[in-house]
Amino acid sequence: MSFSRQQIIETLYRLVTFLATVPLARRLIVSNKYEYDYTVLAPLAMTEVPLSPIGNLPRLPNADELPSLKWVSLVLSTLSILNEAEKSANLLKSSLSNEGEIDSLESSKSEIDSLESIDREIRAAQGQAELTNAVLKLESVLERKVSPKLKSSTPLTGDFSEAENVFDRIDIEIQTQLNLSIQEESATSLQIEEVEEVDRELYKHLQGIARCLGEELIDRPVEFSEFLLRGTVNPTLEDYEKLLNPLTIRPATVGNFQQDAVFAYMQVAGPNPVMLNQIQELDERLLITSEQYGEILHEDNLEAALQSGRLYLADYSKLDSLVNSDIGGLPKYMYAPIALFAVPPEQYQDRNLRPIAIRCQPVPGDNNPIFTPLDGDNWMTAKTVVQMADSNYHELISHLAQTHLFIEPFVLATNRCFTDNSHPVMVLLKPHLQGTILINYGAHKNLLAPEGPIDLLLSATIGSNGQLAIKEAMSHLANFNEVAFPRTLEKRGVNNSQQLPIYPYRDDGQLIWDAIHQWVGEYLRLHYSSDESVVVDRQLQNWAGELFAKGHCYIGENADGRIASLDYLVEAISTVIFAASAQHAAVNFPQSGLMTYAPAFPLGCYSPAPTNPAQQQNFMGSLPPLERALLQIEVLFLLGSVYYTNLLDYPGSSFVEPQLKRAFEKFKVNLNDIEAKILEADAQRLVSYRFLQPSKIPLSINI
Repeated sequence: MSFSRQQIIETLYRLVTFLATVPLARRLIVSNKYEYDYTVLAPLAMTEVPLSPIGNLPRLPNADELPSLKWVSLVLSTLSILNEAEKSANLLKSSLSNEGEIDSLESSKSEIDSLESIDREIRAAQGQAELTNAVLKLESVLERKVSPKLKSSTPLTGDFSEAENVFDRIDIEIQTQLNLSIQEESATSLQIEEVEEVDRELYKHLQGIARCLGEELIDRPVEFSEFLLRGTVNPTLEDYEKLLNPLTIRPATVGNFQQDAVFAYMQVAGPNPVMLNQIQELDERLLITSEQYGEILHEDNLEAALQSGRLYLADYSKLDSLVNSDIGGLPKYMYAPIALFAVPPEQYQDRNLRPIAIRCQPVPGDNNPIFTPLDGDNWMTAKTVVQMADSNYHELISHLAQTHLFIEPFVLATNRCFTDNSHPVMVLLKPHLQGTILINYGAHKNLLAPEGPIDLLLSATIGSNGQLAIKEAMSHLANFNEVAFPRTLEKRGVNNSQQLPIYPYRDDGQLIWDAIHQWVGEYLRLHYSSDESVVVDRQLQNWAGELFAKGHCYIGENADGRIASLDYLVEAISTVIFAASAQHAAVNFPQSGLMTYAPAFPLGCYSPAPTNPAQQQNFMGSLPPLERALLQIEVLFLLGSVYYTNLLDYPGSSFVEPQLKRAFEKFKVNLNDIEAKILEADAQRLVSYRFLQPSKIPLSINI
C-alpha cells in the first residue's frame, strides 16, 4: 500500500464528505482567525492549525480559504493518473516474463491517456458546469458511476472490504460529530443555509472518485514495490529507469546525469539553483593547486579565473547539524559537502559551468580528501554526495523554509490586521496567500510526520530536519530586507552575466521579478500618493508591526516593523509575491520534472562517502533501494505535477477601475512577452528549463 497517497485520499474523502453532508458544513469549520505558535518544532511547522470539532479537518479563518472544488478535483485527477501509472508499471514488470500481459499494458497506457485528457479539461474548466462535466468523465473512467451511500447510522459488519470499512468509518464519524455540533450550536448562532444543489452533486461525485481510488490502493493484492523487493539486491541504472516508464513527465537527466557538464548545469538550472557564491580567493577548506586546475580546465589557469570572477563555490555546510537516520533498519548518511565550479574563459566555445573539486564534508582531514574529475569512480561518488546534499538542502531550506514557512507569517498578519477587505494591500496580497496554511498543515500532519514519506526518504532524522527548517525560515524572515530576488543575486555575486553567462534561473527569474515589481509599483501608486500616505495608513502599519513583533520578520527600512516610504512598500510587497509565486514554482515543480529519478537526485545516501582516493568506490552503492526510489517518484511526482492558478488568475472583480485595468493589462502583456522569450532561450539550453514560464507559475503556494 502506498502510504502517502492513501493518507491524501482519506483526507480528501473526509473533506469532501464533510462539505457534501449538510448545508451547515461551511459554517461549522469557520471560526477564529489564525494565531501564532512557535512551540511546534518537530515535525515541521511554524504555526499549528487547531483541529475542528469534525474529525481531523483543520480549522480555517474564512470560507474563501477552503480548498476549492477545482483544487480537490485536480488533486484527485493527479492521483488517478499516478495510480494508473503504477498499475502500468506492475504490468510492465510482469510482462517481461509473460507475453500475455502486453495487451493489458497497452490498455493501461490508453487509460492513462484518457485520464491525462480529463486532467487537462479540469485545469481548463471555466465555471461550475465545465468542472462538473470533467469530473463526471473522471468518475466514469474510474468505473465509479454511482455516488457512494452516506451511512449515518448503519453499523459496520464483516461483510465490508477493508476499503469500505475505512470510508464508512469516516462517514459515521463525520455524521456523528456533525450532529453533536449542530445540537450544540443550533440554539445560538447557526442558521440553516442552503448549499447549491450542483455543489452537493459535485461533492458526491468527488466522494465516489476518492472511494474508488482508496479501494484500489487498499485492496490491491500486490504493489509494484513488492515486485521490486523480490530478488533485486544490486539494482542497475536500468532498474531505476524502469520505475519511470509509466510517468508522463520524464526527467531530462535520465541519460546524461553522469556527465560533468550536466552535473554543473543543475547548479544554475536545477531544483536548487541558489547555492553558487562567487569567490575572490580559494576557500581554505577546498584548496587545489594551479596544476590540478590546469589539468581539469585546459587553456585556463587558476589565478586568471579568480581575478576575472569565474570561480564559484556551492557550500552545503548548513547541513552539518543534521543527524544520520536509520529508519526502517536502513542506515543513511548525511553529508555537508563543498564544491568548486568554474566558468571557462572567453575563448571557449562552450561556457557552461564546469565542476572542479569536491570535499564531502566541510572540515578538512585525512579521511575527508578533496576529489576532482581526475579521481576515477570516486569522482562520480563525490558528485552523488553533492546531489544528495543538494536535494536535502532543496527540500528543507530552499523549498520548505524559504517559501512555505517564510510565507506563513504574511498569511497570518494579512488575515488579522487588514480589517477592511477592500484595503488595497489586502486585495493585492490575498490571492498570493490562498491555500498556503492548508498545504502546510497537510504536510505537517502527513508528509512530514515521523515515519512518514519524508522521514523515509531524506538522509537525516525528522527531528533534526525540522529544527534546521525552522531555524532557516526564521533566519530568512529576520533578513527580510536581503531576500528580494535581485538582492540575493547581488549578495551571491552571480548577477554579472559576463562572468557567469549561462544561468537560466537568474535570467528567467529577473524577467519575472521586473514584471511583478512594475505591476506592484503601478498598483500601489494608484492608491498611495506619497510617503506620508503610507506612514499614516494604520492598517498597513499594524500589519508591519505585527509581522515584526509576532512573525519575527524584520520588515521596514530600519528593520523595525515600520514602513516609511512608498518605494520600500513596493519592494516589500514584490518580495512577498515573488516568493509565494515564482520562487516557489522554481523549487517545487522540478520535483516532478527532474527529481523523480533517484540516481540523478538521491534524497538519501546509503553508504559512506569515499575516504581514500586510492580506493575506488562505485557510486551505485550510495543510491536508495528501489522501494525507496519508487516512494520518491510517488511523492515528488504528485507534489510537482499539480498546477492550480497562474499569475494572471486574480479574481475578476479586483481591477475594474480604468487605471487599474490598464496597469493589469500591461502586466498581462509583459508576462506574455516573457513567456515567448523563455521558450526561445530554452531551445538553446543544455537541459530544458521552463519552471519559470509565467503560464506555469501559480499565484500562491497551494501544493
